Amino acid sequence: MKLFNKNEKYISFKGKKYALNLQKLTEICLSSSKSGGTSEMEISQAYEAQENGEFALASKVEHETKTQGNPQNDMIIYDFVKLLILSLLDNAAPEGDFEWTFSLALAANTLISWGVLEEVNE
Repeated sequence: MKLFNKNEKYISFKGKKYALNLQKLTEICLSSSKSGGTSEMEISQAYEAQENGEFALASKVEHETKTQGNPQNDMIIYDFVKLLILSLLDNAAPEGDFEWTFSLALAANTLISWGVLEEVNE
């Protein structure tokens, strides 16, 4: 990979220019944040002994927490996309010596099909 010149902001590879679409990256990594929310309910109960030796409910506190989306799912997608991008960035071969491996081809094809890595026509 090589830069065209100091004023050029895109990287050229095999005669094409590529860029990461950060908007698309955000959409993919935070996809579950857009759909519905989840809620968690925590109930704390305290019992006291009665004169007859049995226990009776003395107090009950309910705490509900609502969140947007599912942060665990977002983190799984984020980690997967990060692995794809890192596999591309870890390739240190010059353009003339570059060879497609299975992992590089899978990463590039996946990122291109999702719209995260896009060809720039400028």
